[in-house]
Amino acid sequence: MKFSKATDDLIADFLGLPRNKINTSRNPVRLENLLVVLEEQYKLEKPSPERVLVEKWEEIFGVGLAARCHPVRIKNDTTLVVSVTNQTLRAELQFRKRSILEKIQRLDHCGAITELVIRS
Repeated sequence: MKFSKATDDLIADFLGLPRNKINTSRNPVRLENLLVVLEEQYKLEKPSPERVLVEKWEEIFGVGLAARCHPVRIKNDTTLVVSVTNQTLRAELQFRKRSILEKIQRLDHCGAITELVIRS
């Protein structure tokens, strides 16, 4: 459906878009179709190291430590960056780094993680 310039401007203002950037010449897309495209593009249905780590976090670190440290990201597919609440916890995790990495590498889809960076 084609709108007048005044209507386009009104729609752009309502949506918080720049007036010259709105494109109303496209046909609407069904939400189901868009979700399928997003799932494929971002591999949302496929298992990933991030998903596995979040699901197994308590198993890796134990109940006491898991609540005080959090995964930040996986850098270059090989380095897990973990944030901790304080320097004492950071030192403890540095001491246990090798055993933590072994647990992580035994998990499905996490075998490529070879380094653990702990930030406080």
